[in-house]
Amino acid sequence: MAREYKSGTFCKDIECPQHAALEGLEGDAYLAKKKVHCKNCYAWRFFMWLQDRKWRIVYTMPEISNKKLAAMIKGIDPVKVEDLTEDEILCL
Repeated sequence: MAREYKSGTFCKDIECPQHAALEGLEGDAYLAKKKVHCKNCYAWRFFMWLQDRKWRIVYTMPEISNKKLAAMIKGIDPVKVEDLTEDEILCL
């Protein structure tokens, strides 16, 4: 399930004492103040480093079997094709 990132989520999760100064700000105003206010924060510096290099943080899903993945790709319930191989599932 994908969730959209909301500004300040990490700061709130770690209970950053500096985040109070940013409460109530949104969008560009939030980012402009954050760049100045949090310039020494290692989490913020890492986030900016990622952004400057056009990297993204991706939430990974738990490992699933090749057979289940093949069934999901084809839109089939994996339980209904549990006796088939991956190739057979993909040929359906």
